[in-house]
Amino acid sequence: MDGTGQGIRLVVRVDDAGLSEGVNRAVVEALRGPAARSVSLMVPGPAAAHAAALIAPLPGVVCGLHVTLTSEWERPRWRPVLPARAVPSLLDRDGFLPRTADELHARGGVDPREAAAEITAQLDRAREWGLQVRYLDEHMGVGWVAGAGEAVRAVAAAQGLIDADRLVPALPVPTCGDLQAALRQTRPGPHVLITHPGHDDDTLRALRGTGFPDGGVGTARDADRRLLTDRALWSAVRADGTELTDYAALFRP
Repeated sequence: MDGTGQGIRLVVRVDDAGLSEGVNRAVVEALRGPAARSVSLMVPGPAAAHAAALIAPLPGVVCGLHVTLTSEWERPRWRPVLPARAVPSLLDRDGFLPRTADELHARGGVDPREAAAEITAQLDRAREWGLQVRYLDEHMGVGWVAGAGEAVRAVAAAQGLIDADRLVPALPVPTCGDLQAALRQTRPGPHVLITHPGHDDDTLRALRGTGFPDGGVGTARDADRRLLTDRALWSAVRADGTELTDYAALFRP
């Protein structure tokens, strides 16, 4: 890591690029804003190719693979990149990625070789779409499931990628929480703020699952979009002494 510094070094990360075209547009707004430079692509997502096409031309953006082994919404659901016969331990009975990490855990975890093959296929697809992937992180924190974390570590090591979720602790700030107050209570060192920007549109309002009330996904993700584009807020964060950075700068040799 490039020095420890004396204050907070904050990576502002944008997750779930590829969930929908509206989300992708919000992701681009965030990356053109004052704080976010790291973006994670969910390759099995229904609008992943659209996301890659928007992100690839943006200057100064550090891209990551949002390792996706779950498909949490009632609809749309998504499947792995590899054929079903190659990754049976990753599938539910309908041939989709299971909705939650708990479902994978209840089945005894995943075959780490199958998971590593799927992660590598997702990585290859992102590169085919023109992205230079610099790090891996885990959709829905799936790395605690037996076999999944092992696979992420193996692919990161084999590909020379930053294993982001094991190297930088997440800053616990709830949606619409007081970011400045949270930072003032945070120990010096590297941290990541994980965000999920979107527009409060029909697509996000229609999503159901993972604890959100009806229509709540759009509300929550629009709040993140507004936070990420609030220039006055991020000027104040900097004035308080927080250094905004990205994964590539944080782990520069």
